[in-house]
Amino acid sequence: ERQRLEEERLAEETKLDEEEAAAEEERQRLEEERLAEEAKIAEEEAAAETERQRLEEERLAEETKLDEEEAAAEEERQRLEEERLAEEARLAEEEALADAERQRLEE
Repeated sequence: ERQRLEEERLAEETKLDEEEAAAEEERQRLEEERLAEEAKIAEEEAAAETERQRLEEERLAEETKLDEEEAAAEEERQRLEEERLAEEARLAEEEALADAERQRLEE
């Protein structure tokens, strides 16, 4: 009887050890799964941040390009305005000289 009880106890201990080992394996598997999922999420977040930065840099580059184009267009507009004013002043001077010459000839 004692031997039978000892064998039962040993069988029960073995069963418990096996269950604990299986539970530990499952815990480790779940931990590895969790870590893999966290790594995947971190990688996706890093990729999203990289893409966000790329788009921001692209937007800033486009904004800078547009600002430069606007500045160049404004400079050209001012240059043309100055040319127009200089031409008007030259024509007014020529008209004044012609008027003066006409008056001189009339006198």
